[in-house]
Amino acid sequence: MHRHHVTYQPEVIKPLCVRHHEEITIINGVQGRKYRHSLSNQHRWHIWFEWRRGKLKPRKTQKAMEYIEEMRRGPQRPIVVPVFEPPEPEPEPTITKPTRRKQRSAKKKKSAAKAKLPKRTKKQKRRVPQRAHFDS
Repeated sequence: MHRHHVTYQPEVIKPLCVRHHEEITIINGVQGRKYRHSLSNQHRWHIWFEWRRGKLKPRKTQKAMEYIEEMRRGPQRPIVVPVFEPPEPEPEPTITKPTRRKQRSAKKKKSAAKAKLPKRTKKQKRRVPQRAHFDS
């Protein structure tokens, strides 16, 4: 007999033979992948009762069979291999120099002064000095 968890919180366990345990496990896995999230208790109970009525049948896909093979092998303890890794050297602190303000060039000062002047309207035309006409 295998113990099948219908739900985990609260824990509800039903005894099943190996074949039926594999079937319900395959159905649960397919449903979980179908909806792309872990199954709620309500969903698990729905699957359980539909399977008991004969409405849900397992599809023995490659992914399902891989999972069943892992389940048959039982829980495997991971192999821990100690690996020596030298500690990474600490980076040297960077020294930042205080920034020095650059002096404005004469050209920049002139353009900055122009920007402060009020803009001329259409009525205020720019006066251009006219050239003197010499009669020769």
